[in-house]
Amino acid sequence: MNEVEYVVYWTMTNGAPASAKHTDMGAALRHAELHRRQGMRFVTMCAENPNQVGRMGVDQIVDNKTPDGVEYTWVKRRDGGQ
Repeated sequence: MNEVEYVVYWTMTNGAPASAKHTDMGAALRHAELHRRQGMRFVTMCAENPNQVGRMGVDQIVDNKTPDGVEYTWVKRRDGGQ
C-alpha cells in the first residue's frame, strides 16, 4: 500500500521557489507554519492519496444509488444539533 504524500511549497525571500515532501500530515502542517512565521511567501500544501477510492469529481449518486448500484442513504443534517 502506498503512503499519502504531502508536499509543502513556498517562495523564498529572494523569490526562488522551494518544496519539501512529507508522509505525515502533521509534519507537513508544522513545516508550512514554520515557513509562514519565517516570512516566506506563497506557502501552500497539497496532497495526493494513491489509495483513494473512486475518481475525484466523477462519482455521483443517481436515484439514491452509487455508480455500482449500492444504495446510498447518507444525509447531512443541518438542524443545529436538535
